[in-house]
Amino acid sequence: MISDTLERLGTYVCLGGGIGKALDFLVSSDLHALPEGKIPLCGDDVFLLVQRRRTCPPEEEPFEAHRRYADIHITLEGEEWLGYAPLADLSPLAPYSPGKDCETFTGDGVFFRGAPDRFFLFFPWDAHKACITMGERSDVRKIVVKAAVGGGRPE
Repeated sequence: MISDTLERLGTYVCLGGGIGKALDFLVSSDLHALPEGKIPLCGDDVFLLVQRRRTCPPEEEPFEAHRRYADIHITLEGEEWLGYAPLADLSPLAPYSPGKDCETFTGDGVFFRGAPDRFFLFFPWDAHKACITMGERSDVRKIVVKAAVGGGRPE
């Protein structure tokens, strides 16, 4: 997992591949002007999901992990908390779904405040949960980038 300020987003373009392509697009775009929905950047290998979601308490959302994609989360409006845990610290909740590239887990992790000046990059070996509240439920507008990672995470 990488977390940093949006101001430094461009310094991570050096990661290359789909992540680099996504970051290059993000640093050269007006993020607040992006329309809601799916925005393909490189077919199914790199795309953005601009969405509005409602936050929920941490116990209502499982941890998830992907095998094919890394996720980049950017909160555009509102406040959310994002959870992180190493896969080895969690217990499987539901089996891997190749169609959704997702498997879910239960267990404890740490939480970081997501606000409009930050981004989070979760690799396939990072379990995470998003749109979490530590108080009252609220609405957030955010970007989730899905970038295929060569080799991904083995089964």
